[in-house]
Amino acid sequence: MSTVFSVKGNLKIKFLICPESCHDCKTESCPNEKKRIELLEEVTIILPENQKLRIDPGFHFDGASIPRICWTSIGHPLEHRFIFASLLHDALYVSQYVERAVADRYFYDFLRDYSGVGSFTAWKMYTGVRLFGGDAWREKTDSMISDARKLIALEENAI
Repeated sequence: MSTVFSVKGNLKIKFLICPESCHDCKTESCPNEKKRIELLEEVTIILPENQKLRIDPGFHFDGASIPRICWTSIGHPLEHRFIFASLLHDALYVSQYVERAVADRYFYDFLRDYSGVGSFTAWKMYTGVRLFGGDAWREKTDSMISDARKLIALEENAI
């Protein structure tokens, strides 16, 4: 399997975080409780096996799931070098177009091959999603997957 990725489109995002002084939020739950990022323009990622993953504007993701205790050894969850790989991984998890192990491997390969993250850091992040990503994968309902697939499409034979 080839692990060369290509990306079409720029990563234009908006962080959905309220100012600390905000107490008049009209939303059901405060965005500060969970970091959220909104994709503003379409991104297409050519995956190994000639698959094309298209992620449309309006898709929300949350950056890398790095526990605070690991920030000094890995990095901050919203670091630029992690955002694209996190977008890919979150899109694959919520749409479940591929098996979980494949999504996790693509995450690792994308960190290494496209984002230029060092092998040890990428391995720590990959190990984290393999050990602790199962609940996030299993919590996706059919309705959540169906809604996600309105913004995420996977096409075979993209090249």
